[in-house]
Amino acid sequence: MNTTYLSLEIKRILRSPQFTIFTIGMPVVMYLLFGAIFGDYVLDSGLHSSTQTMIGMAAYGASGGALFTGTRVAQERTDGWQRQLRLTPMRGPGYLAVKVASAMAVALPVLVVIFLVGFLRGEPLTAAEWGRQLVLLWAATLPFAVLGLAIGLFGKGDTVGAVTGALMMPLGMLGGLWIPLEILPGWMSAVAHFMPTYWLRRVGLDPLTHTSGTWVAAVVLAGWLVVPALIVVRRFRLDTARL
Repeated sequence: MNTTYLSLEIKRILRSPQFTIFTIGMPVVMYLLFGAIFGDYVLDSGLHSSTQTMIGMAAYGASGGALFTGTRVAQERTDGWQRQLRLTPMRGPGYLAVKVASAMAVALPVLVVIFLVGFLRGEPLTAAEWGRQLVLLWAATLPFAVLGLAIGLFGKGDTVGAVTGALMMPLGMLGGLWIPLEILPGWMSAVAHFMPTYWLRRVGLDPLTHTSGTWVAAVVLAGWLVVPALIVVRRFRLDTARL
């Protein structure tokens, strides 16, 4: 992996006003809003509703940040950047690895900021729980980074942003990231199981509720990682073969 290119890519993303406003700012505002609406009552799982909302918004922000990396990939395809790759020492796998790594790097500060807000708000987690949930959620964001890359390789620079934004709404709402599933209609809980964001949420919540089955969420997310990864490799090979 070209670390110089990776460093430049991360700096370019972090300096973007859109990153600060939409990727970090919106989940924080939604956490504070929904946390105030649903109060601090204890759910059947034994977890405070505000804590569950914090985990959901952290997952929403991190997955959204990873997905939106695809918009940059689409723009680079439109601008002919992949043609330039053939004139540089960096090859396709290195380019793809940098894009996934930059998406993961974008997801981390989103989690840190939302967890910091939750800490200041007084969420009842121990130091070990804060650290564990941060690591687990960050690792579980990887499938969304690859999925965003797949979207970027199929779309165009002027449309991928809108498509990704439209995709994040059902992923957040139906995946149970916005509102605790315990207070939603039963059919929404059933639909949630088909959303990768539901399993990302499970990775963040199961250890806190002492619920067994986190491994199931890990297996499902692994499937959401492998399938888009195969699509990415295939699509990238077809793109470069046409250049």
